[in-house]
Amino acid sequence: MTIAMDRPEADRMAGDALAPGTATETVSWSTPARWLWVAGTPTEYVGMVDRNLDGYVATGFDGHDLGVFAARSDAQTAVCSHWSVAGDER
Repeated sequence: MTIAMDRPEADRMAGDALAPGTATETVSWSTPARWLWVAGTPTEYVGMVDRNLDGYVATGFDGHDLGVFAARSDAQTAVCSHWSVAGDER
């Protein structure tokens, strides 16, 4: 399954990171294995979320541990936000 979403704007709050906006690239989430979600664009790896006993673990495109979340959507928001903010710094 693939889920597509717009790239979040840097000035949005993390809770709004998955909301549509003026994006330059679209993030797609795929599920290559049970309990694993991988995010990417046509040109970049964005990050991943995997499920373990503690919750949903978010990992950024650069390998940074972004935390463990109770909800998958919160972990996905963290991944997208991290990628978006880093893109503004590049």
